[in-house]
Amino acid sequence: MSRNGNKQDLPISDYRALGQFRYQIRRFLHFSEAAARAEDLEPQQHQMILAIRAWDEPGAPTIGELAAHLLLKHHSAVGLVDRLVQHGLVERVRDGGDRRQVRVHLTAEGRAKLERLSNVHREELRSSGPVLVNALVALLHDLHVDTRVR
Repeated sequence: MSRNGNKQDLPISDYRALGQFRYQIRRFLHFSEAAARAEDLEPQQHQMILAIRAWDEPGAPTIGELAAHLLLKHHSAVGLVDRLVQHGLVERVRDGGDRRQVRVHLTAEGRAKLERLSNVHREELRSSGPVLVNALVALLHDLHVDTRVR
């Protein structure tokens, strides 16, 4: 037992694995934020247009669905969509079946901007991805998690 009565402290290798994994995630996020800003987008705006494009449910997402997906409060998602509409990257479209529902669609300009950003992210992941994966595998190994792909 440790001094505070809990289980013994974790081994230093666990702290190192956690620290390395967190560092690699932060490193990629730093790259991603800079790439978004180079396209005149805030990082959350980039996340929003990516979430819209990646939506895999029938129909375009609603603001509420986007808020839930991005772990945002509804009013924050509304503000993000408002700014994206002002930049001409998304548009609100009333749902044909339920006119109360508003769906969010990418415009051609939004798709083009997301395409550019996605290409630079893919290139970054080609180089930094293996390091991130190795950090995750090391962490999971220390946790005794089976990392074989099923």
